[in-house]
Amino acid sequence: MKRALPYAAGGALLGGVAGLSFGMGNYLATWLLWFLYFSVVELRALFNSREGDTLSEHVWQWFAVGGGRPVTGWVRLRRVVLLGFVVWLGVHFVGGGVIV
Repeated sequence: MKRALPYAAGGALLGGVAGLSFGMGNYLATWLLWFLYFSVVELRALFNSREGDTLSEHVWQWFAVGGGRPVTGWVRLRRVVLLGFVVWLGVHFVGGGVIV
């Protein structure tokens, strides 16, 4: 039973099955599972006819992009925060984490 438990609890993903090492740690397995879950949710949202269910549509709603909404100071602040985050993320990824 001790050998079956790690396999049933995700040991196959974590590389702990029968003493074999697949070089996949906990974080890599978690990120891959997160990406798989996100992909399933986003693809379901893309291929249905409802509005407001994709990540893009949620971001547009949260940051008041489009839709003829009035632009207030609060909306401008949210958009600046979004722009700053996207720019930082791009620089962070391209720079390999060294720049920022």
